Amino acid sequence: MLAFFGWQRWEKYAIEKAASVTLEEAGNLSQQLEDEPELSDFGVEYTDALASFREARDFLAAENYSSSLKSGRRSVALLSSILNALQDQGIGEAHIISLAGRVEFRRGEFGDWEEARTRVSLRDGSYLRTTRNGSAEIMFKDGTLYHVRPNTLFLVSGRDSADGSSGGQTIRMEYGWLDLSTARKPSRVATPDAEAEVSRESSASVAYNQESSDGRFAAYRGGMTVETPEGASKAVGALQEVVQSKGKLSEPQSIPRAPELREPTDNFERRQRGGRLSLRWAPVVGAEGYALQVSRNQLFVENLIEDDNRRKNTATLDVRGEGSFAWRVAAINGQGRRGPWSPSRKFRVSASSNDSANRTTEDKIPPGLSLNNVQTYGSIFIISGSTEAGAEVTVRSEPVTVEANGEFAKTLQVYDNGWSFVEVRAKDAYGNVTKRRLRLYVDNL
Repeated sequence: MLAFFGWQRWEKYAIEKAASVTLEEAGNLSQQLEDEPELSDFGVEYTDALASFREARDFLAAENYSSSLKSGRRSVALLSSILNALQDQGIGEAHIISLAGRVEFRRGEFGDWEEARTRVSLRDGSYLRTTRNGSAEIMFKDGTLYHVRPNTLFLVSGRDSADGSSGGQTIRMEYGWLDLSTARKPSRVATPDAEAEVSRESSASVAYNQESSDGRFAAYRGGMTVETPEGASKAVGALQEVVQSKGKLSEPQSIPRAPELREPTDNFERRQRGGRLSLRWAPVVGAEGYALQVSRNQLFVENLIEDDNRRKNTATLDVRGEGSFAWRVAAINGQGRRGPWSPSRKFRVSASSNDSANRTTEDKIPPGLSLNNVQTYGSIFIISGSTEAGAEVTVRSEPVTVEANGEFAKTLQVYDNGWSFVEVRAKDAYGNVTKRRLRLYVDNL
């Protein structure tokens, strides 16, 4: 028994130490970047990285070490990618910053599909695909930040200028939907039937339906130019979109701006069993409806609420279960065109005592299970990740404490030299199970 409690204390200490080390690394990277004269070219990305750094610091102060570790890793990944972009020394075309659900990558046309992890590099010729519950943030060494949505497949392709020098990168999307934010250089996104060049310091969205061969190109900030192989070309300004169909491009049409969220405030915490929670946002001029998403993760996959037909600028939620939630809103005009999503906000609620009585028994969907990069200290490994709130997690059949928001971390000691395989399992309240297999290497010789 004493050994068990001693191990628990060591496990907590190991995760706390890892979080502290990650925060220190993020702080050092931030100081390095402050001396870079061209840091302003990455203003959006740098602000995002600092927000994750502050969040990690707050989690550490609250002794929520696994959440601190996760936010700190995201900050380090963003800051490292910015530094590599400024110094043009990235080890690959792009790095995965964060992910949720099932995301896979492949090196070249004939490589094997591998499960993606944060900090994995994607070089020229690499493929990345997301499943119906997968999403990822990817930052290229030119400073472009991509948010890859579920059910998307694309190829990373380098592009040379006429003089033979590097002309930036191109995403060749076979199907799906992605958002991107460029920094100091333009970026290109090609679909099977059109190609868009997104201007520097711009935000945009590109979607392609493989079945109908239709594409949608929207500029949220800045602008882009869309061209087809037949020679059609359209300039798309801020808050405009062009639709591609059968080799033709529509005229640019206006889309509404992003709504401003009002209530509740960001990081609102409600300590009440049961009851309802009201969401409110400012009405948008020209909007006849709104799309609302509520999720347990900030990449918005497997959303709890996906409502594309709200007529009012309010919503009342009956959120069951304890945990952290993210929400955002987009406006829809009278022609059915949707604008950009608002910046997301988070809130936290307590579980209702009668949640179990209200659950349906029809849920057959396995819980999401995302794993971070494994941290290694000799024969000690820290395995961390996130799953559906309320799910049970085991690592090598040993139970793991899961935070209210679904995050977890487990310290594992492996005594055998060489390769070992470890299975991570998540089981939800309905008995649905998701499994991930890790391969760990120990060399004590």
